[in-house]
Amino acid sequence: MKITSASKAHLFAVMAGFGGALALGGIAHASGFGLREGSADGLGNAFSGSQAKAYDASTVWGNPAGMALLDNDELDGGISLIAPHAEFTGHATNAQTGGNVSGGQGGNAVSPAASGATYGVLTLGPDWRLGLSVTAPYGERTSYPADFVGRYQSLSSSITDINLGLALSYKINDHLSIGGGPNFDYFQARLTQAVNVPVLSALTGQDPIGEVRGTSLGIGYNLGVLYEFDDATRIGLDYRSRIRHNINGGQYLSIPSSYSAISPAAVALLNGANSRATTSITLPDSVGLGIYHQITPQWAVMSSVEWTEWSLLKTLNVTPVNGSSGTTLQENWRNTWFLGAGTNYQLTDKVLLQSGFAWDQSPVTDANRTSRIPDADHYDLTFGAQYQLLPSTKLELAYAHVFTPGGSINSSAASSPLTPTGALIGEYSASDNSVTAGINMIF
Repeated sequence: MKITSASKAHLFAVMAGFGGALALGGIAHASGFGLREGSADGLGNAFSGSQAKAYDASTVWGNPAGMALLDNDELDGGISLIAPHAEFTGHATNAQTGGNVSGGQGGNAVSPAASGATYGVLTLGPDWRLGLSVTAPYGERTSYPADFVGRYQSLSSSITDINLGLALSYKINDHLSIGGGPNFDYFQARLTQAVNVPVLSALTGQDPIGEVRGTSLGIGYNLGVLYEFDDATRIGLDYRSRIRHNINGGQYLSIPSSYSAISPAAVALLNGANSRATTSITLPDSVGLGIYHQITPQWAVMSSVEWTEWSLLKTLNVTPVNGSSGTTLQENWRNTWFLGAGTNYQLTDKVLLQSGFAWDQSPVTDANRTSRIPDADHYDLTFGAQYQLLPSTKLELAYAHVFTPGGSINSSAASSPLTPTGALIGEYSASDNSVTAGINMIF
């Protein structure tokens, strides 16, 4: 097969455009690609009141000032199973042929995943506490089959984020405590999509698979303040900083062997897409206000309001280091709010029951939903139970169901202006179930 000048230009544009695979996204328990699962206690109350609870070591993450209220050295850990469900219904246009892309609807796009977190608090003196947290505040696993109609938009998306937090708290007086410290954040992404190559994709029925992967280390911080009105009522304010990640990695193209027999020249051009590549992303800052009130010795209530600056994710610029054209992706996320309320009831000396409900606004709307980010507002209904196994050991278990209205999609977000991949048009339906098991130990 002979490669004309126009075809060469088109192939070069394909090589530049498939860098668009580095659009982030997926379904997670929190809005965007956030994960709120960290402790069973938090899940049991729909993540409400974490800025003011201050009764176990998970306060290292929720509000480090709350460590000042803990009387003992303490460890708290949890393991979560997150099982979201997201299905697409619709079609995709084929920008190369003018028709529609053949293929299936993709089924459930989100793979179940496990996540864990650990928190520790060490008493340094009457008024000083030192805390450590290891959490996964962001992450997702999205995967479509190879024949998905939206394969030119996305196939697989894998995001892993691990955060190591250090914190110090100080109790200023009987009412006021402060706390804070640095957060060291590791970010890893691997994203793939099919590439619609002019003539060759239609002729062979096979597509090259573009892959982008990269890693980064970033640093942020967490600051909190806690005020106790009395032994029964307290209010907390927590600020978590944004974290900038300059991602270094590469973009790679896996080419079907049948292409070599048809056009070795085209294969040579496509191989030019393999390159180291860079991009950057800023994980959002957030501020949360929580209140906790012990109504009776048996019954407590709590609530939270939180704001997250997801509008930092406006565009992503993917830059190959081999000098080929880069890709700019428009995400246009919006800032979001979280509102939640929960309650605890001490059924017996050993058994505590929990429940909660929360609204978690999505940064994604019908105007900017993509197959990598088929997100929508979340409505969390949760239940939990805790059992005092020993005076120093407590077992915890919590369950959450996330209701979401889903939403429409009309997306060509993975496209380059020179090589439009067509549009994915249809509807997404989604939901989520999560279970967290935890243990709390006092020393």
